[in-house]
This record gives sequence, C-alpha cells and structure tokens, in this order.
Amino acid sequence: MSSFTGRMKEYPALSLDRFDRDNIFSRAYFLSHCHKDHMKGLKGPLLKRKLQFSRTVRLYCSFVTKELLLSNPKYQFWSQFIVPLELESPTQISLVDEASGEKEELVVTLLPAGHCPGSVMFLFEGSQGNVLYTGDFRFAVGDASRMELLHSGSRVKDIQSIYLDSTFYDSRFYQIPTREVCLNGISELIGNWISQSSYHVVWLNCRAAYGYEYLFTNLGETFNTQIHVKNLEMFKKMPEILSYVTTDRRTQIHACRHPKAEEYLQGNRLPCGCTASDGTRLQIISIKPSTMWFGERTRKTNVIIKTGAFSYRACFSFHSSYAELKDFLTYLQPVHIHPSVIPMGRTLTEVTQMLKLMCRDQSDQTAFVYKPLGVLKRSRMEQTTNDSGSDDELFDGRDLAPVRKKMGLNQEEEEEEKIQSRQRTAPPVSVDESLPPSVADTQSVAGDYVDCTESNGEEER
Repeated sequence: MSSFTGRMKEYPALSLDRFDRDNIFSRAYFLSHCHKDHMKGLKGPLLKRKLQFSRTVRLYCSFVTKELLLSNPKYQFWSQFIVPLELESPTQISLVDEASGEKEELVVTLLPAGHCPGSVMFLFEGSQGNVLYTGDFRFAVGDASRMELLHSGSRVKDIQSIYLDSTFYDSRFYQIPTREVCLNGISELIGNWISQSSYHVVWLNCRAAYGYEYLFTNLGETFNTQIHVKNLEMFKKMPEILSYVTTDRRTQIHACRHPKAEEYLQGNRLPCGCTASDGTRLQIISIKPSTMWFGERTRKTNVIIKTGAFSYRACFSFHSSYAELKDFLTYLQPVHIHPSVIPMGRTLTEVTQMLKLMCRDQSDQTAFVYKPLGVLKRSRMEQTTNDSGSDDELFDGRDLAPVRKKMGLNQEEEEEEKIQSRQRTAPPVSVDESLPPSVADTQSVAGDYVDCTESNGEEER
C-alpha cells in the first residue's frame, strides 16, 4: 500500500499517484498505473472543478493506463485532459503557473515497471537534477543495467533522488521466486486437478481487478481454455488478453470475484454461483496468489502451500524483492532515496535509515561506466490496436525478461563467482526457488496473515 503523499522535493509543482489535499494545486499530474492506492482523489469533486477552469493542467500516463482508466465511467471526465506518452521516449513538458504565467521546463521519460499492464516509472530531468519515481515495480537482478535511458553515453545517469517502491525492502523478503517459477507451480497444481474430470474446477482468488493477466494468458495457453472473469470491459482495448478471458461460466478455471467470495467457497460454491448443468456437485479448489503470507514463513518452503482441505497459497509477487531492490540501488547509486511504502512491521524512520546505507556518498564523484549485459525488450503495446497479436507486447517481454548478450568464458566464471559469493553472505530466504514446484502441506498453519493488497473493485479501478 503506497504511503507516498504525491509530491517530490525536487519538483513540487507536479503530483504523482496522489490527487487530493495539496496535490489539487499542482500544475501537472502523473499516474503510474491503475491500482486504487495510487489513485486517491483522482475522481474527487475539487479536482473535477479545477479541470473545468484550467487550460494547461494534464494527466500523463501510459497508453494502456489511459484505456484502463477510461473504461470506468467514473473517470470519463478525464478523457480530454489525459496525455498518454510512449514508453522510452523522452518528452519535454511545460509546467505552467496559470496565475503568473511562469513556466518550468521538464523532460519526462516513461520506463516499463513490470508491475501490471500499463505500469511505468517516471524519470524526470530538469533544473533540479534527475529524479526517478518508480511507482510500483518488479525488476530482476541486472535489469537496471539493461535500460538504455537510465544511461548517458557509457555512464549511468547521475540520479539525484529515487522515490522507491520499498514494499519488500526487508530481509524477510530477500529472495522472491520469479513469475515463471510461480507460474510453473500453479500450472502443475491446476493440471493435476482439472484433469481428473470436467467437474473438477479451480478458483483463482485474485484480490485485484486487474494485474494477474500474466497468469490468465499463460494458463489459458497451457490448458487451451479461457478464464472466467466478472467483467470484460477493461480488456476490450487489449486483444492479447481479451482472447484468454470470458464471462461464460462453463469453464474449469475461474477468477470471478464477489464481496463474499470466501463464504461461497466454504459452501463449495464458486463466487459466480456456477453449477454443473446435470446437477453434479463441483469439486472446487482455491488458489490465492500472495507474497506477504510467504514472508511470514520461518523456513524455506515451496512456491505452493496447501492451507486447507481445498485451499492453497501461491507465491506470486508484483514487487521487487529485497535482493532485487539492493541490486537496483547499488547500480544507480542515487544521492537520496525516499521510501514510497513502509514494509509491514517497520516504521518510516527504520526504512529511511536502512535506505541511507544505499545512498551515494556525495563526496564520491566516481561515476559508473555503462557496460550493458543486454537490452530490455521494449513494450510496443502502449498504443493498443486491434491488429496486434503478441502477448509479449503488453507484458514487456513477459516479466521483463532481458535479452542477454553472449558472455565469454571468463565472464561466465566471474558471474558464477559473484552469485556464489552472494549466496554465502545472504540471509535466509523466505521461499526456496531451488525446490520443485510441488505442493507442501501446512494445514496446521491457521494464522490470518496479511496480504499485499492492491485490490480494486471493478467499479474502483
């Protein structure tokens, strides 16, 4: 859950992912993605009134975010004030004070964040230095080194401040399995269940209205089926996803939602109320993607955990792990780091002090030399069209999978030595990626653990 108040010290005339309180008076707005903890005040009456009397205020976001936002009637009033920007395309904007006419010029670049469809980071370059706002993001180790626009020539850009998604900046979440590893575990469980009969069905207990499309598309492809969802409206401008979801309840994989979904499941009913046409009792299991829950484990475990007779938890994260965040910060070496999220069980003071250790010593003028290991695949899905046919376009190369250049033998040995060194010094991990994706049984675990929730209702995107 974002605790960012919306303003950056370096560029206070603009607001990001917060649209209430003092943010009402900003000269420009930026939305990193459509999860409701980043949309506070976005449909507020005061902001609506400001837009009616303003000639210059605009909301900047990605093309996908624009489509998702405007698919909800409550945000339709933004249609004439949204300016979607291309990914990885530096754009100059003017922040105009409409009372005095004063202008501040700024260059903004949208970078893929790997959090959910349309999610981006914002890199601002202006008179107060280079500032990176990550929004919510998931980067693998080494991804920052493959982003060309974080570099100037052969060197890493001098970053004054990073406003960081610090959701998992806590050693409890030192290592989080990749989405591919988690997908394999979920696919194995689903395949073993639905292959037993047509009456064996699966409910994916996904808390957010969107963000799990990586699961939907891959499961749909694997099992040659469509996943049942409550509403298709938000996917109508995304044909690559639309073909994998349906409102037809006659399918064995469901991701439908209901306010009392948990109660439905306890009564062996799907949230949509679907039953077999011949009256045969359905055999239902639920799979709940989660990360916070796995962080509470005191020992290594599998990516799939059985928590009840017919319920499972699956480790699945939209956010970078502790190790991934440290790699990101070590590479960029900003002067200042500001946490946007306070990890559960921590205080703002604690997290700020921890992040200070990752800041560059201002007396150290040594700059990194840019030695790219490869290039991140650029997303081309920002401007959605009906003739596109690639899943890769929306998901930025599916979980930001880097296109690596070949390494020489000596380079490979050096990389292996570095990995082994990290493993020797790393604290215990919460989830062991080396374990097979088979199911572990922990029915004795009965705590009501808190999840990393970014749940938007269909009406509250």
